[in-house]
Amino acid sequence: MDAFEARLQFTARLSRLGAGQQAARSCAQFALKHKEYHEDLHSCILEQLASVPMNTRVNLLYFIEVLCEQGSKTAFDGYTNMVRKDLLPIFDSVAPADGSGVANVGTARRALGNLLEKNVVDQDTKDRVDKLLSEREAESEAAIPPSCHDESTQKRKFDEKIINQRMNEDRERHKRLRESIWAILPPTPDTNPEFDLSFELTSDLGDDDIEIMKEEQDTAKASVVY
Repeated sequence: MDAFEARLQFTARLSRLGAGQQAARSCAQFALKHKEYHEDLHSCILEQLASVPMNTRVNLLYFIEVLCEQGSKTAFDGYTNMVRKDLLPIFDSVAPADGSGVANVGTARRALGNLLEKNVVDQDTKDRVDKLLSEREAESEAAIPPSCHDESTQKRKFDEKIINQRMNEDRERHKRLRESIWAILPPTPDTNPEFDLSFELTSDLGDDDIEIMKEEQDTAKASVVY
């Protein structure tokens, strides 16, 4: 497959992205399979971010997170480096200055936090992007006439279909977030994350614990028949 065909197929996959994890992983696998074209495929992501509806831009943002995560697992940082370089334009597309993406600001902040946790971005970069998102919120708020702050007089910007789609996709993203919270890394020869977590959550041994242990020991002895 040459670069032109890879671009066509990748663009088609990006245009069909939803909030589901499986679709994002499949798209990331395609990008990593053809990593020799990573600069071309990264430009496809930027082009899609500039042209697709606002709901889909959020899906693309979460896809970028999956792509960087999968890339780190395969020891390929080409996509991660490109994302770091274009981080401000990426978030500018998700929440543009015209106010059309103000509904994306909260979700964009969560995605930004995820990128920080996964070491895709550093704290200074996160702060710069967070400042951009705060400016987008302020600009959108200032653009609303005082008389329109009343919900009874404010006009709808989105039709019912788009609103329902966004609600369903937000539910899917929250489901993925809960799954990631409970995920525990497998043990290695040097570490056991599940044991470490259990140890941290276990309270210190106290007098009450010792008393309970003695009572259980007495009960066990009494139940033994010689």
